[in-house]
Amino acid sequence: MSTGGHSQLGAESITDPVSGLPDGRFFELAADRKVALARRTLKPIAVAYFAIDDYSGFAPYLRDHAVRVLSRVLQNTLRDSDTLCLLREGVLAAMLDDTSETGAVWAADRIRRALLETPARDVVTISAGLACYPSHALGPAELLAEAEKALATAIQLGPGRIEIATAEQN
Repeated sequence: MSTGGHSQLGAESITDPVSGLPDGRFFELAADRKVALARRTLKPIAVAYFAIDDYSGFAPYLRDHAVRVLSRVLQNTLRDSDTLCLLREGVLAAMLDDTSETGAVWAADRIRRALLETPARDVVTISAGLACYPSHALGPAELLAEAEKALATAIQLGPGRIEIATAEQN
């Protein structure tokens, strides 16, 4: 009986109540496993970070609404095998299995276009940063860091941008 309660508590502690998605701690653990699998199977993996444009300028109730809208669009647009999470306030992330750089750009653009088809299209837009194993990083921590840098560049260059990591492995 106590084991069931303990596992339930663990699941609640990694799930964001607004988006219903796991949090950034889960994403880091998943990255370790996914990159190891990609290395073993010699398949690419992409990481996409999605930031809600002007998130900090939204009223609190609009912030929650924007996160819900983006999480729904991600869940409805990406594959069931892809890993999604709420990384931090206003930033959601996806790990795209067996996805090259070109596929990651295509997926991010599909997300951006899907948001334009929602009733929140005039309010919720996103910027995205992408990084891929093995072209941008060979380890999970480096892969996430490269996606973070690409997202920072996208945000800096203006709303609605999709930027790809620039680091290349030799």
